[in-house]
Parts: sequence; C-alpha cells; structure tokens
Amino acid sequence: MYISSLTIVGAFFTALAASQELTKPPVQDNLDNLKQGLVNNLKVTQSTREKFRAGWMPKVCKDIANNEKRNPADFQIWKVKYNDCSEPWIMCYHRNSPSPLDALINTFGRLPVHTRDFVRHVVSIPSDGAFAYNLDGTVVFFGTTLNNLPVHLHEAAHSLDLENAYPLKPLSSSPKWLQAYDKDSAVPDQYSQSNQVENVAQNTVVATFDRNVPGGIEKVMQGSGKIKNQYTTVLNQQREGGGLLVPGGKCRKRLPNSEAVLVGGSSRVMRARAEVEEMGERPDVSFQDKDVEVLEVVPFDTREACKGTAFT
Repeated sequence: MYISSLTIVGAFFTALAASQELTKPPVQDNLDNLKQGLVNNLKVTQSTREKFRAGWMPKVCKDIANNEKRNPADFQIWKVKYNDCSEPWIMCYHRNSPSPLDALINTFGRLPVHTRDFVRHVVSIPSDGAFAYNLDGTVVFFGTTLNNLPVHLHEAAHSLDLENAYPLKPLSSSPKWLQAYDKDSAVPDQYSQSNQVENVAQNTVVATFDRNVPGGIEKVMQGSGKIKNQYTTVLNQQREGGGLLVPGGKCRKRLPNSEAVLVGGSSRVMRARAEVEEMGERPDVSFQDKDVEVLEVVPFDTREACKGTAFT
C-alpha cells in the first residue's frame, strides 16, 4: 500500500500529541457536572433493532473480545437502526454487561447523528472498573460507562478528531489547535492533562454542552474563560465540518463495518460446522444506501491513556 510523506508526517504528529502530558492546570477535577445538562438536552433518537445472523460477528468485535480475554460466544450481536440513518450500527453487547442493552442503544442514540457517523462499532464489556477506549473508530465500554453520556461523547470525540471529521486533520496536532491551547491558561479537567488527544476529547464534551445546553458552559463551569480558545476552536471546527455536534439531519457518511467472521473460528472445520448448523452465508455488512458516503478507516488506538482512567 502506498503511504504518502504527508501521511507519515501526520502520523508522527498524532503520536506526539498523544504522548506528551500537559502542564496547564485544570479548571475543575472532572466533568461530572455536565452530565445532567447533556442528558436533558440531547434527546434519545428512536431506533429499532434486530439480531445479527447467528454464529457470526464483526471481526473487530471478535478481536477485541479475544484481546480482553472474553469468550466471543458471550456477545450478543445486534443491528441497531436509528430513525436518522438508513444504515444500522452493529453493536456487540456482552451478556453480562451491568446495564441492559436498551441503556447502550439509547445513550449512543443521544449523540448527534453526525457525531455517530464517525463511530464504526460499539462494544460493551462487563468490568469492575468503569473506563472506555476507542480503537480505529470502534468504541469499547467497560462496566457502567455504557450508559454514561459524557463518556460516549468523549470516545466519539476521538473519532471526530482522529478519523478526520474536522477540516483540520487531525485537530489535536494541528497548529491552530496548539495556538488555541497556548492562548489559554488552563485545560477543562485533570484527565485533559493526559495529552492533547485527550484534551481535545474533553474540550469536545465542553463544546457540545456549550452548543446545546441553554446558558452554555459559563452557567456551570466557573473559570470556563480560561479554556475558551480551546472549546471555541472545537465549536468552529464542528460548524465548518457540517454541524457535527448539533442534533438533527440524517447520516451522510459512515465508517465501513468490519467484515463478518464466525464466532467460533474461521478454519475449514469451523466453516463446515457452520454449514451443518445452517448458519448460512457470510452476512453482507456493506452499506446498501448509495447516498451514504463510505469513509476510509484511519488507524488509531487510545487504550494506553483510557484504560487507566476511571469514570463515574
């Protein structure tokens, strides 16, 4: 595969943005006080769901299950179709998740559709801890984070940033973002200090609140002026990108689904067993609506930063 020098340079600066801790102080400890305002003002998008073909699952879900030492057979695979998109999202829900499937579907459905456009798959895994990460656009929720709206926004924000939703690609390593950071005297919260990738994600939560909740961020965050250049940059980028953080409209572009693989394996023996058990042909996971633009997946991984962080 041909890789341009610009791609190499972009990857270098993205890695740099994800590796350097920030020294500016946080405005507050966390963003928990934004949760209720977001829930009150980002309404649930109505949806329908149907089970994925028995015996099959997205390859990325199986890979994540194996990496997390979970049995792929313990995951329920669902196709969830929201009223604002002609194409469903394929979700991988572990049967022992601490909250019901409806909680995952409805919380994800609160995200503006043009934010959801840049999330490939959603995975829920039971855990004593509460954390999440984003792997190439697939968001993995552990424990109770599956029904935590700010966490959904934070993880989707990584996709907006690193899957090139904004005119500045990626935002977190762009000169304009770094200039906005330099002009401010703080970052939103302690987690924002991890690196610029996490800082952009937390500022996206702030920007979404400011754009959608009456009174804006100044109403609930004393000292929000100390981060105004940062979250205003996110607001400007989302506007130039077509209203990425604003509810309404229909999906117009999507990350492609991961190919379907057999839950139990892909060897010749397993394929023969699948035929015997009448699992049928490999499910077609391609988009049928030709008006939905299929995006190219940009590889990235936030596990190192996110798995060490607990959310409430």
